[in-house]
Amino acid sequence: MNILMYAAWAVRAKMMRFIKPNESYWLATKSLEPISMKFGYDRGTPIDRYWIESFLEKNKQYIKGHCLEVTDSAYTIRFGEDRVKKMDVLDIDTSNKKATLYGDLRNLKDIPSNSFDTLVMTHVLGIIDDCQSAANECYRILKPGGTLLLTVSSISPTRDMDLNCWRFSIPAIKYLFGSLFKEKNMDIQGYGNVLAGQCFWVGMSQEELTKKQLDFVDPRFTCLVSLRATK
Repeated sequence: MNILMYAAWAVRAKMMRFIKPNESYWLATKSLEPISMKFGYDRGTPIDRYWIESFLEKNKQYIKGHCLEVTDSAYTIRFGEDRVKKMDVLDIDTSNKKATLYGDLRNLKDIPSNSFDTLVMTHVLGIIDDCQSAANECYRILKPGGTLLLTVSSISPTRDMDLNCWRFSIPAIKYLFGSLFKEKNMDIQGYGNVLAGQCFWVGMSQEELTKKQLDFVDPRFTCLVSLRATK
């Protein structure tokens, strides 16, 4: 790095400490690299977590009885409170010690039908190649009257090329689950807008945006889709 390049880098680094939150995104557009390669975890809390947790907070009354969550039980504990009577955690990875059940979501042959009152599945469907089979199994293992709470990405950086299979729109989720659940029993919502989506894409955190910027929904630029579906 020559002296002029170093000076320019030093000035830019100093400026980053004083710029307004959204300006860091516009500076990032000058670069071919994102601000963060960790979804914003190294800057604060990932932007998509804001939408996931807003969805679960809005629908927390459905998290009750016997609940199943994928990977860990953090959201069941946080939003289920004393309505939860029993918790299970599902993972295909047998090294996950938090799991109480191990199985492939495409074919949960060891889990009986009509087993759970609630299924919490946040950002899981996009890493499953046969997502229709996974949707079928979600429906099968729910009790009559049970509820699936699901979130999926519409846009997201791809860190693991072997795991990421899908990104979803509102019509895609309606197509996947519409043959299983009655339309009147499904609520599908989009989250995000062009600014929040671009900020998420380059690795900014939710702390760098205002609540108004995070809450504004523009259906032309959906970043995340949620589904509440009752069997």
